[in-house]
Formats: sequence, C-alpha cells, structure tokens
Amino acid sequence: MIVALLLLMQIDSLSSLRNAKLTESVDTFDTFTSEVDGRPQPGRRVYVVRTLGADHAGRWELVDAWYDSTGHMTARQATRTAPRALRTELVTVRADDDSASMLVSPDHVTAWVVPSGGAARFYDGDADGERYDLTLVIAAIAKRHPAVGSTFRFPAYTLYGTSPIATQIDSIRVVRRDTLTSGSRRIAVVVLQRPSGGLVWVDETTGSEVASRGNAGPGRWWWHIKRGVAAP
Repeated sequence: MIVALLLLMQIDSLSSLRNAKLTESVDTFDTFTSEVDGRPQPGRRVYVVRTLGADHAGRWELVDAWYDSTGHMTARQATRTAPRALRTELVTVRADDDSASMLVSPDHVTAWVVPSGGAARFYDGDADGERYDLTLVIAAIAKRHPAVGSTFRFPAYTLYGTSPIATQIDSIRVVRRDTLTSGSRRIAVVVLQRPSGGLVWVDETTGSEVASRGNAGPGRWWWHIKRGVAAP
C-alpha cells in the first residue's frame, strides 16, 4: 500500500486521482486498422459506446459496450468507483466468449474469471492497495493540463492473464499536445503514451478520449476514433 502511494506521488499529488472532477459523457468510437505508416481503414466495423456518469452517492460508473456490424452487443464492461473517489470498487465483464467480475472492499478483493474455453477461476485475498481504471486515470491526468514530459505511475489491475487481485504498477507519459478536428470544430488534446507504445489523444477540456492507437500485430495499428473526428 505504502509503495503504491509513493509511486503515485513521485510526479503528482495522489489527490489528482482520488478527487478528480470528471465530465459525464456518452461517446461512440469506431474501430479501424492501418499499416504502421498508413491511414486508418475500416476494420471489422465494430464500434464501442462509452458512457461515464455519477450517481447520488458520488460513485462514477464507466461502461464500454461493444457492438458488431449487426448491432449485436458482443461485450459489456462496467467499472464502478468508490463514493467520491476514482479508485475502483467493482468491475464486471459480460461477453459472448468470456466473463469476469471483481469486488474490492477496503481490505479484501474477490474475483471470478471465466475465460473463453477455460475453467472458471476464483480469487479471494487481502487487498494490497488502491487500484484504478486506465480510462479514468487518463481523464484525471488530462484535466490537470500536465506538462509535456511528465510521467504518472499508478496502481492498476487486470482481470485476465495474471491474478486480478494483485495490484500492478502502470504508467502514462505526456508526449505532446495536438489539435484534432470534428467538422469545423477544433479539439485541443494532450497525447499520452502507454509503456507498450500505444497512444491516446485526450480532450483537455473534458478529459474524454478522442482517439487511441495500439499494436495490432506485425506492421499494423488498431485505432479507436470518436465518431465524427478526423484521424490524427
């Protein structure tokens, strides 16, 4: 717990994550692929509807709903924070192929993971510190208008792969500022980089993701671009 908090405080105050004021939103992202040096081209015509809102207790809920070209929802992932904070309290995933859930109390974590084609796995153990959802961390960072070159390290988690009750340290680096367009509207964004090399373009006014890009295999990128926004 102490180590995780110190890592957060190396660059910025922990309060930027605990008490950040987000902006409620509903956004649709279209999925594209491209060659590393090419322009994004329509992929499988999958799209994602992302909803972010708060309830009367001050909990934030982030929902990503994935749809295929027929309009069928193929997956839904929801993250709920603790009251008046951004630390994760509950995560659920329901998909055509797999599902998972994780409940975090102040001192305990319980999780079920049912991977595609595999046996269900149950995890139960002591909490080893706070943990945060990447999308919410990105929004909190962007709204603080960070300096280019800043690096933010934060305690995260994963539902698939390694144990979901274990806290992992993730990081985000501020690489530059840019301007994207949606019709005649210009959007001032900060560009953030993941350790994997993936990039996220984030609206500095709202903290909402505008576009993101990551490794889709040898020589290729995957893209998520907010509907109506021109590709970076």
